[in-house]
Amino acid sequence: MEKGIFISEIRPSASIEGIFCVASKRLLETRNGEPYLAVTLTDRTGEIESRVWEGAKQLDTVFAPGDYVRIKGEAQKFRDITQLKITRLESVGDDNIDPGLFLPVSQADSDELWSEFRQYIKGIKSNDLASLLNGIFTDRKISEAFRLAPAAKKMHHAYIGGLLEHSVSVTRLADSVFKLYPHLDRDLLVSAALIHDIGKIEEFTFSRPPIDYSDKGRLLGHIVLGISIVDGFVARLGIKESSQQIVALKHLIISHHGQKEFGAPVLPMMEEAITLNYIDDLDAKLNYLGKLKKGIPGPTHGWTEYQRLFERYFYLPRAEGVSGDKAWKEAVQDAGTEDRLDLQPSLWSKKKTV
Repeated sequence: MEKGIFISEIRPSASIEGIFCVASKRLLETRNGEPYLAVTLTDRTGEIESRVWEGAKQLDTVFAPGDYVRIKGEAQKFRDITQLKITRLESVGDDNIDPGLFLPVSQADSDELWSEFRQYIKGIKSNDLASLLNGIFTDRKISEAFRLAPAAKKMHHAYIGGLLEHSVSVTRLADSVFKLYPHLDRDLLVSAALIHDIGKIEEFTFSRPPIDYSDKGRLLGHIVLGISIVDGFVARLGIKESSQQIVALKHLIISHHGQKEFGAPVLPMMEEAITLNYIDDLDAKLNYLGKLKKGIPGPTHGWTEYQRLFERYFYLPRAEGVSGDKAWKEAVQDAGTEDRLDLQPSLWSKKKTV
């Protein structure tokens, strides 16, 4: 089935026709009491806000979030944001739809990242940690899910392959920190960096758009899910639960959000745990800023819109080969609390306490 135009190709005043996935839908009313539909459409290149002004109540029953729809309409500018005025909409079935056209995907080479990930495992000398990681990642179901999973719903590394990309980046940082502080336990720090977010393979649904939280993900969160995976393999592989390395690894996983208000059941109490907390947060923030660069309007550097999450503007270089469209930023600023936990905003805000 022909996809049609991608969201990244949409320009103001253009006539639009194509197939998109519905990320969200709300039936609202204008100030005059007239019903309209506010629809967020998505594909692998981004998302765009859309409006249905005519026949809103009738169309509200035709489709739901997660459905694919074929739309016709016009791209318009509203408060400096490109959005669609939909004039025709019909639901289309999943048959002959390639989900890969509608899910954002990491730009990194997945095979190269996976090879690097495996090399880090091979370098672990601790018997218990090496046995655990090899046991986990020789499980085909887990390894395949780990390579595909996103690291978040909207904020950092929120795309297919994002979890692997983030995990390798954090492990690279861990290795670099160890070179500066060689008294740290490298095996412990690298092992935790590799699997600190492993629970995200169960936290999110990502086989079809939009990326969202699973029931288990909302009810338990990825830290609890990750510890459950670790405990399961410790038992299966016959590793002693009382192993000092396993207990320490679990502490690093449990505490990697750094503060209880950000979802950490316990605070980091080891040097390696403090290190993991900061390098994890660093990689998440730099990935977030990389996304902000795509909205910079100037030819070289420029200011972002005000970022409520961090209580500031950012002055950033514009990403090469990217337009200055600001539409996606509203979605970033309106991200939910669950995603915000991963970015630990108070570490950057004026409220920071040390």
